[in-house]
Amino acid sequence: MSSKEQHPSKRKHSAKKQGFVLVLTLLVITALTGLVVSFSDESSVEMNLAGFSRDNYKATQMARSGIQLALALLDADDRTMDSLKEDWSLFGAKPFPEDLPDDASISAKIVDESGKLNVNYLIDNAGKINEERVVQFKRLFKALGIEENLLDPVLDWLDQDNTARLEGAETFYYMSLEHPYRCANGPLQTIGQIFLIKGLKEIAEFGEGKKKRLLDFLTIYSDGKVNINTAPKEVLQSLSEKLDDAVAEAIIEYRKEEDFLSIDDLTKVPGVDAGLFDDIKKWITVKSSTFSITAKGTWREATANIKAVCQRKEDGLKLIYWKVS
Repeated sequence: MSSKEQHPSKRKHSAKKQGFVLVLTLLVITALTGLVVSFSDESSVEMNLAGFSRDNYKATQMARSGIQLALALLDADDRTMDSLKEDWSLFGAKPFPEDLPDDASISAKIVDESGKLNVNYLIDNAGKINEERVVQFKRLFKALGIEENLLDPVLDWLDQDNTARLEGAETFYYMSLEHPYRCANGPLQTIGQIFLIKGLKEIAEFGEGKKKRLLDFLTIYSDGKVNINTAPKEVLQSLSEKLDDAVAEAIIEYRKEEDFLSIDDLTKVPGVDAGLFDDIKKWITVKSSTFSITAKGTWREATANIKAVCQRKEDGLKLIYWKVS
């Protein structure tokens, strides 16, 4: 055997060693490849999240712009009278600035909260039930086709005692729910809290085809008076037993042609006699104190919604509610 020739056992050992090194190298390469792929995936996710965060921020700015445009319009509005013919009511129906980027859009709407009934006025400053207001709400529920007994849990939520009415609910009921909470026994702090009250979440949308929204008729933001220029027919009907469907319809038809410049103009409407006017004059106005604004902003695939409520003051507008979603 030549001195340069390896013993068969040594060649076998060398081959095993080389095979082990090859396998180890392949394992290392596989592990590194996995790390690179994992890092790439994580980087991709982070980049996507960063991109969405940026787009969401820009969408929110679009929505904020819609709110600011609405506030500017309300601030410039003539405050002697408010009606559905004014620019604030038509806001959103007109196109927004045409120089928006292609990836962006804004939509917004202004609603007069003084055209609704204020739920918190069911109780007076002393926390006692205001029976005159209760009768109004009963008439509103009747006009809307809502069961009158749903007013019981509303009154229980607002009054200060813990005695439940026949169809009402107090803390004992709410604490028995799957996600318990206490009855407020006081005024609503936001209008959305109304859906915490027994039975009202189920009628958030109601009527034929669920086309009516409860919050189109109820508020907590007005000064308690109803603007006869902006109130829907059912709210008008709630003001007096004498103000039936026909008279309410006559008021709606009249204001399509002429705004009510003062509450006295209401007597020009057929069917509104002196007795009816005397019944409702303390409840009505032609000026609005509070407006809600909803705005939607989009940027690429991101969407942001903002709801704001502003109150008119002598020195301008005051924001009293703001929610971004």
